[in-house]
Amino acid sequence: MKVHELIEILQDMDPEADVYVMAQESWPFEHSIRGVCQRQDFTDADPEAEPPPEDGDRWRASGSSLPANDVFIVEGGQVRYGAKAAWEAARRW
Repeated sequence: MKVHELIEILQDMDPEADVYVMAQESWPFEHSIRGVCQRQDFTDADPEAEPPPEDGDRWRASGSSLPANDVFIVEGGQVRYGAKAAWEAARRW
């Protein structure tokens, strides 16, 4: 999903509604959101961090090949049990 797609979906929703992340389809939980960041926010943050191996991380993605402007919705804490039906009801672009 792209940022503009998420914005378009959210435009139809109540701007005062709380936002949660529904995680783990097989055993669903609702999680609060701690915040939003871009990859560049945390890859540039720690210059002393150990770099990934030359051939990339365990998923074969090297730091230089991953877009710095990728956006992450960062999970806060688990709030309550979720519902498996959320995956079927999810609006997709």
